[in-house]
Order: sequence, then structure tokens, then C-alpha cells
Amino acid sequence: MSEYIGSTVNINNEEWRVAQKTFKYGREWQYTLSHEKVDGTYKSMNLNENALENIVKSGSKVVGEIK
Repeated sequence: MSEYIGSTVNINNEEWRVAQKTFKYGREWQYTLSHEKVDGTYKSMNLNENALENIVKSGSKVVGEIK
């Protein structure tokens, strides 16, 4: 599995930064995505590894280095 930390993906015409990767529920990796606005507010979402892979495979623009 590639590391996505620090990369940016495009979801619904918004750029989301992959901020963190954690092992949750004792069985799966979860990625925290962050969307920051100009006014300083932000929103975040958690996706499991399969969901993030599917977003990338669907043709989402990925910015940044994926190792």
C-alpha cells in the first residue's frame, strides 16, 4: 500500500489533504482527510484504506508525492 500522508486528493471539487493515518478498531487503517478554508475554518473526515484507494482509482486528482 502506498503512503498518502501529505498528498492532496480532489473529492467533489474540493481539495482534501491526507493528514493522518491511524490503526482503528484493531483491524483497519483509517486516514484522516482535512479541508481547510481561507477563513481559517476546516472540516475533516475519516476514510478507511479501501475507500481512499477507490477514490484515487476513480480518477481523483492526486497532488503530492505518493511513495
